[in-house]
Amino acid sequence: MRLLIIIAVMAVCEILLWFIFSVVAKFYYKKTEIDLESLFKGCLERLFLALFLYNDLPHALTVFSALKIATRLKHEERHEETQRFNNYYLIGNLISVSMSLFYLFLWNHAGTIDAGLEKLFSK
Repeated sequence: MRLLIIIAVMAVCEILLWFIFSVVAKFYYKKTEIDLESLFKGCLERLFLALFLYNDLPHALTVFSALKIATRLKHEERHEETQRFNNYYLIGNLISVSMSLFYLFLWNHAGTIDAGLEKLFSK
């Protein structure tokens, strides 16, 4: 039961994140299509971080950050567009890391959550 609750909460969170990122991209970058590749990569990133943090390997945050910075930040002559991209990128990564930490919290407290739900629904 505990694992099902965790998976359900993670699925709902991923759907909400997909919606939020899609809306922000629509208004911020005028994107109208849904980028399934980016959605999949984001889910994998959060899963990667949550699994490594669960196994007491916080250095994964450093590796993750270094990889993301090395592969994404733009340095172009059009300063305003570059700054907007970098801000969007930074906020997205902060949200991803925060969600991974939430997933870790959820996993660590799944027993308490499970007991609370049983108590709530047994009435």
